[in-house]
Amino acid sequence: MDELKSLRGLMKEETFKGRGFTNKMRENILNEVHSNQPKSFSFHKKPILAPILSMLFFAACLSIFVYFGGTQLGIIGNNASAPLYEASDRPESLGKEFKFITKVPFNVKNVSTEAKEGPYGNAQFVTLMGPEKQTITMSFQLLEPGLDLTLSEEPVKVGTSKGSYSETEGPLKISRLTWMEGEAIYEMKYMPARSGITLTKQDMIQMAESFR
Repeated sequence: MDELKSLRGLMKEETFKGRGFTNKMRENILNEVHSNQPKSFSFHKKPILAPILSMLFFAACLSIFVYFGGTQLGIIGNNASAPLYEASDRPESLGKEFKFITKVPFNVKNVSTEAKEGPYGNAQFVTLMGPEKQTITMSFQLLEPGLDLTLSEEPVKVGTSKGSYSETEGPLKISRLTWMEGEAIYEMKYMPARSGITLTKQDMIQMAESFR
């Protein structure tokens, strides 16, 4: 490197005078000597497009494998943690002292009501049915003042209210949630019917917390 540095210092324009060099020859020699980096040490960049495409292909294959594997195992697509649909059909027969559900996990195709004796006296029953016969049945009942009611199933919270949750086993699992707000007691039961869409405990609580 020291010799190259010395040579660069010597290679001035006057070096070529009277030596028989043409202008083209002088330019080529000066360019070679004064270049920043010799060509023998040039670096060749490795192509990066091929590794990137390989990584993208691998990621796509992995995503497809996870999706179909999860579907077959029942991990994906078998519960109703999907967005909830609005339910605006509040029955006229339902008293103003009760709240009513505003979000359910399917499009409501039919609403039916019935008044009959419940476990704590007269009660209003409202049933919502979806396009695949999935069904939510709700009961609305006022408690007598001073009644000390004990909920016997798994204790849960619906907002700040006390409640209890239970579910049956099997392919057509039935989820049931009961909770109290003020002097009212609510019970909500979900049956998936042939839809295959089951509800988790958190799904049920989320629906109960949509009551307005």
